[in-house]
Amino acid sequence: MKLLVLRDKKPGHFNQAEGVALAIERLAPTEVTRLDIRPTWFAHDDVRKFIMRRYGRDAGRWLRSMYAIEASTLEKPDVIVGSGRPTIAAGILLSRFFGGVPFVYSGGIGGYDTREVSLMIVASPRAAGNPRSAWAPIPSIVDPADYPAPRRLSTLADLKGADIALLVGGTAYRKEWPAGEWDALLRLVRDVAREYGVRWRVTTSRRTPDEVGARLAALAGEGVLAEFIDYRTAGPGSVRALFGADAVAVTEDSMSMLVEGLTAQRPVIGLRSAKVHDGYASEAISAWAAKSWAAPSFAPSLAILPLGTVNADQFARTLVTLEPPTLDVRGAIAALIAPVLGLAQNRDHTSS
Repeated sequence: MKLLVLRDKKPGHFNQAEGVALAIERLAPTEVTRLDIRPTWFAHDDVRKFIMRRYGRDAGRWLRSMYAIEASTLEKPDVIVGSGRPTIAAGILLSRFFGGVPFVYSGGIGGYDTREVSLMIVASPRAAGNPRSAWAPIPSIVDPADYPAPRRLSTLADLKGADIALLVGGTAYRKEWPAGEWDALLRLVRDVAREYGVRWRVTTSRRTPDEVGARLAALAGEGVLAEFIDYRTAGPGSVRALFGADAVAVTEDSMSMLVEGLTAQRPVIGLRSAKVHDGYASEAISAWAAKSWAAPSFAPSLAILPLGTVNADQFARTLVTLEPPTLDVRGAIAALIAPVLGLAQNRDHTSS
């Protein structure tokens, strides 16, 4: 099966598209072609929506105009996969150009006629009833088979010597981090290490303020952190090894990193800012916290704590109530895609 994977500039988006491609690989042998999607100077989001509503029937013309893509040079795929707003119009136009090739999109779509989108994989169960939509954890390239099983953290005594990954983000859409909350994060890291003997493995991200990165580096210099990865020098992909920790803590601005920790079959604590505006992301994260990831026990695998007030005792006692997930996320996504592509799901993906 020939896949055309559309990649915009954001790792959080193109890794979702790659995750969908890996799920399809569960269903049939695949040959993947990747196409970078970069809108031309005038084709910003509102322009793309307007053109697609009014003038977009000539797929080849608008692919050239809005994306500098010459579709006639591409081999016809069997499936087109995308994620991120720049890939929406591109995916619809490519599907149209190739005579209705299925287009599978990770995320919700607003402002477009989606009748030519074969499947939207949405993170919120409230959106799952929309036409051609299905609810699933966010796809990713994380594979639990790449990591050893986590150490089971059932009691406070189990935390001594345990590896805990901390994935630090920053201000994002509808998410803000007041300076006092960064102070609280540094204090929490220091207190949990001192009081419970955990080994923190910490990474920053492209959104992390430079000052926060410098303060975390100073903690590493003091020996408080067992490992520190500075995104500014390590770059994209550097976080992946940290999903082999025994548990994962994530600043809640990153939906993708929350689900990546769960996909790696690690218990996850999300650290929430007080300045969170209600929206799609909050709705999705609430659903994940209520979802059963750890069959057959149905114990929680994800908890959300307020960063501004959480202390070491609350963090530790919450962590030991969580069980490592057993859900095979990639298999669950494959099960949703299979009927859309007319393929049989050929494995049992309920657990790994």
